Amino acid sequence: MPKKSVSIYDIAQLAGVSTATVSNVLNNKGSFSQKTRDLVLRIAREQGYVANFAAKSLREASTKTIALLTPDVSNDFFATIVLKVEGRLRTAGYASYICNTANDHEREDEYVRDLISKQVDGIVYIGGATRRPINATADLPVVHIDHTGSTGMAREVYVGNDMGALAYDMTKTLLAHGCTRVALASVSASLYRSEEHDQAAGYYACLAEMGIAVDQSLILEGPHRQTSLIEAEQLVGECLDAGHRFDGVVALGDRVALGVVNALKARGVAVGHDVRVIGMDNSIYSRISSPAISTVRRNTDVMAERAVKALLAMLRDEKIAETSIVVPHEVIERETTLGEEHAPA
Repeated sequence: MPKKSVSIYDIAQLAGVSTATVSNVLNNKGSFSQKTRDLVLRIAREQGYVANFAAKSLREASTKTIALLTPDVSNDFFATIVLKVEGRLRTAGYASYICNTANDHEREDEYVRDLISKQVDGIVYIGGATRRPINATADLPVVHIDHTGSTGMAREVYVGNDMGALAYDMTKTLLAHGCTRVALASVSASLYRSEEHDQAAGYYACLAEMGIAVDQSLILEGPHRQTSLIEAEQLVGECLDAGHRFDGVVALGDRVALGVVNALKARGVAVGHDVRVIGMDNSIYSRISSPAISTVRRNTDVMAERAVKALLAMLRDEKIAETSIVVPHEVIERETTLGEEHAPA
């Protein structure tokens, strides 16, 4: 005979408390003592209690699940945000579906349609860009972290850095060290050649402010068909082999910056002296590189905190005061801009 499933009524009887108290403990809501919480959870574990999420979802019109979509889970910056958002959501009582879209818009659309059919309560996009709205009747809260584009949903919040200001500060850092021919290196599925793009606009604006003309031969853009490091290394190598010269590189990503450094070192260029390089994200790549790569701290803790706070507020049907949340950034200089003898210990 199959074993009878354990209900909250059984747990309440064994714990000597009301079913309402058991429900509050299991759903982490309401008020109860730590002693009562420990007792109820211990009995639930011992009895093998499994929540009936299907029935609960019907009652509460909520599955307590959130979709997290990112274009590249191997990207240290994106992965860090995914982990921080997932942890905060778990603390708030939500489970997460983590989906890697591989910069494939068709795959992204398939994921979103499938997740909506699974009745997720909300969607968080982390990195990349969405090219077209979701073709669905669902009305879900959506948060974009370092992500561009719109789903077409009625409730959307954007969280990220001011990318134009960030690229401006990266460029300004190199110019402050005396660089006059600064290249822009990027590996992306979308082109940065347009001055309308935030990051390109910051680079162009800083050069213009200093009266430096843009040399299009120094705009190095890869289609992202290979890893960022390898593609950036090839871009810089091809630029140098073609006879183009530069004394600074704004690299849109630390993996891109590492590829730039590798290409320069392979040709005997003194990085941090002959050519100065700055990346962004303050990832592990910038710290383990030799020389250590100057970069931009983008405050992923703040991004995750603000994003989850906004999402939870929308899930409670609260009015959102800010739909575009700008997180501050900070330039961190290391050996690739300061030189080894002047870099911080």
